[in-house]
Amino acid sequence: MTAIIPKTKKMLLINSLKENRDSDNYPFHMPGHKRRLADDELLEKIYGIDITEIPCFDDLHDPDGIIKEAEQRAAKCYGADETYFLVNGSTGGILAAICGSATKGDTVIYASNCHRSVTNAVMLSGADVITVDPDRESLFDIFGGVSAAAVSRALDKATGKRTAVVITSPTYEGITSDVEKIAGICRERGAVLIVDAAHGAHLGFSDRFPKSAVGSADVVITSVHKTLPAMTQTALIHISESCPSKQRIRKMLSVFMTSSPSYVLMSSIDSLSELLETRGRKLFEEYEKRLDDLYKTAEGFSCLSVLNKDKLTAEGSADHDMGKIVVSDMTSTFTGKQLADMLLNEYGLCPEMASGSYVLLMTGIADTNEGFERLKNSLLAIDKAIASEQIFPKTRGVIRKLWDAAVGRRIARSLSRIPMEEADEGSGISCFENNILETLFTDDIEYIPVELSEGRIAANTVLIYPPGIPVTVPGRVIDGSSVDSLLNALKYDLKVSGLCEGKIAVIWERSSI
Repeated sequence: MTAIIPKTKKMLLINSLKENRDSDNYPFHMPGHKRRLADDELLEKIYGIDITEIPCFDDLHDPDGIIKEAEQRAAKCYGADETYFLVNGSTGGILAAICGSATKGDTVIYASNCHRSVTNAVMLSGADVITVDPDRESLFDIFGGVSAAAVSRALDKATGKRTAVVITSPTYEGITSDVEKIAGICRERGAVLIVDAAHGAHLGFSDRFPKSAVGSADVVITSVHKTLPAMTQTALIHISESCPSKQRIRKMLSVFMTSSPSYVLMSSIDSLSELLETRGRKLFEEYEKRLDDLYKTAEGFSCLSVLNKDKLTAEGSADHDMGKIVVSDMTSTFTGKQLADMLLNEYGLCPEMASGSYVLLMTGIADTNEGFERLKNSLLAIDKAIASEQIFPKTRGVIRKLWDAAVGRRIARSLSRIPMEEADEGSGISCFENNILETLFTDDIEYIPVELSEGRIAANTVLIYPPGIPVTVPGRVIDGSSVDSLLNALKYDLKVSGLCEGKIAVIWERSSI
């Protein structure tokens, strides 16, 4: 029998996979389950549409048929010049974008709150490194955005033949940088701007959310599975026509992506494009109403506070994605971890993550009215319980005044750290030779308690997960703030990855100096 040929010009991948499943074509090809054999009914249904590259189903690494059509559909949906499917998450796109934009002798400038995939990509590229520290949000103690002035100063220090700038916008907590302004500076200086927008796949479909980086940056990577209705691992990389390194990045996509891409995952992305085209406007309108109701309720909280744009204090913070619900107890009665445990164990609500000071709840267009109502009522109950049972410390009144003042942002800004633009020369910017690979392969390693590691050279990447931002990077000196972050994470029972039986790996030779 012949393979299935799509019947219409606009044939979604999922439709073609269903037709192939229901045909009498016998699969003398991969995968080995032959579309039928599984020890579970659910898996058996999925296996029915799980195929490999057979005739008329195109090739992700050299598409000229149904996959190319699906990628073009996604590009149109996002208003991008070029869009490519990623089936190993945003990580694959970040690796390809950085390694395609810089190599040995070049420079990569990246914000220190970037995901671990960025440091891994820099390690593989061989490029030298300049890091930029974003200001912290003083009222929530989280990373803010990256200022354009900080990027400009970092570019002044770049000495490589080529330079790539990497920032995260939005952050895990939904804070965005002024990507348009940063992009303008990068264009003037001949640098490639790569934006890790893994948590911003939903941006650009409603004016109520921060502006999408697509159309401003040279490369934007978005994880559609994080904030939109798509399967885990699905992501997109959007490349501008004017991107100087676009050809090398295209080559690197094949280097960092599997040669056996999942058609199930690709069909999920394609179906998402169709959903956004046909029902996106209505879904976002309903979503906005749910969010508006929640934030209106939050205005009446006595003890809890929910992050919004008016509470931003960092100079580099341009906007906040209201879909990221960041909740903190300003009386310090509960840590973020305790709030998360309470929401899960007492109210049956499973948060995305928790830190020592806040809990993060992710929302999206697939949420329901019932889910939002449960969240609202749970937060109301927790807030009421804190207010009625807690004997407030003397500082509580002062803290409340700070929250109220943040609405105008004027007082809040005066309380934040010195803006990087006004700091001493070099503050917040660090330059490094890329010795990560060399450090990883050394045998001169010892393991010591975290509290004794300040001033030592890290021999491993250690991170708090989620969100997966490295606290230490191989080859870099461990500073006091990194030690404090790790000790606090361990104290609050957060997941710390990269330690060995509670100890941290450092370069042995440093101890003899």
